[in-house]
Amino acid sequence: MTDRLDRAAAQTRVAGAMSGLLRRLRRAGGNVALGLIDQALLSGSAFVLTIVLANVLDINSFGRFSVAWSFSILIEAVFLRGLFDDGLPATAHRIPKSLWPQLRLGLYLSSLLASGALGLLLVSAGLVIVAVGGDAGRLVIATGLAIPAVRLQSMFRRICYLDGRLPRALASSLTYCVALVVSAGLMIALKLAGATAAMACIAISAALAGSLLLARTSELARPQARIFRGSLQRLFRNGRWFVATSLTYWIGSIGLIPVCGFLIGLDASASLRILLLVFAPLSQFCATMFSVRLPEIAAELRAGRRSAVAAAARENALLLGSIAAAYGTAVVLLGQRILALVIHGQSYEIGTGSLALMGAAMALDAVWLGLALPLFATGKPQRFMLSRIAGLVALCCVLPFAAEVWQVMGAVAAMVASSTASVITVVLTNSARERT
Repeated sequence: MTDRLDRAAAQTRVAGAMSGLLRRLRRAGGNVALGLIDQALLSGSAFVLTIVLANVLDINSFGRFSVAWSFSILIEAVFLRGLFDDGLPATAHRIPKSLWPQLRLGLYLSSLLASGALGLLLVSAGLVIVAVGGDAGRLVIATGLAIPAVRLQSMFRRICYLDGRLPRALASSLTYCVALVVSAGLMIALKLAGATAAMACIAISAALAGSLLLARTSELARPQARIFRGSLQRLFRNGRWFVATSLTYWIGSIGLIPVCGFLIGLDASASLRILLLVFAPLSQFCATMFSVRLPEIAAELRAGRRSAVAAAARENALLLGSIAAAYGTAVVLLGQRILALVIHGQSYEIGTGSLALMGAAMALDAVWLGLALPLFATGKPQRFMLSRIAGLVALCCVLPFAAEVWQVMGAVAAMVASSTASVITVVLTNSARERT
């Protein structure tokens, strides 16, 4: 009788565990779906704007916009996101959720202060350039205004992901998309199409999307000095590693846009921007998986379930790498035909070889991102810095010679060398750690 009761109790526990697992899977699947829609809106709006500019601007003007855009990404997606966003899940799960309203408001204020200061420096520099008669001054001013606006939107969306409230992030991205379409349409209708006007469209649209946080002021609270200082100290302590890791990645991808403009010419910057745009949907998908899985893994580690970390790294690396390989194959087969349909009147140096090499670089980066997820979740990106440094060294060794011989294709080949070195290094360091 006792054995029968024990078996029944065991079956009940197993059934309860399976039920809980299914609920978590359904919730994760719903978050991934919403995250994909959210990222698709951002990626789609950027794709449309870039294609429009590639058609209405001459190649040098488009190259100038691409250079300004790449530096705005350096400030926002590397420095500011590295300091405030990447370490947020690991930091937030170290404090009770009852204190999260204080954390939210503290993050909004501090990130806006930092981005506003950087934006003000750019605006001041742009005014000086305009005063001395430089053509790039207005573009620099517009870029300075875009940085705090984009930071506000990014911070709002990151907190939505942390809270598991992806519909709010989706609403923000939809607002950005609609505002960008309307502002770009007005820009063209008023015959103001240019690099400066395009950057202004981004600034206006991001400000409108980020202002949605005003509808959620009830979820904010004035932070206590202890909570504010402690949270920022944790973010900044790990942030230097996040920034360093993201910076090395930026140098080997988007950062090549201004480098190509210097080594080869603005037409090369424009061509590389188009190449990166072709693979933007893949990058956005990887970013979605990263944003959705990062808080989940951080919560699991906080609960003590560390045995699943290595498995999660392998599974995510395999998933992202497989999807990237399939996407790259489709781009090699169809990419040139699609570009011929959407871009007219301009000559970009994009061939099948460049598309194939870019696909290889993006697939390797996807594998690296999957392996990096658990370390980002625990706030320990320094363990992956060695791999990015190895990639940067490979890039610096290959780029000068490859760009001189093969132009844009050579620059993409340098990206492949960098990504290969990063993945090999991280695999070797992980294997050594497991053996010890």
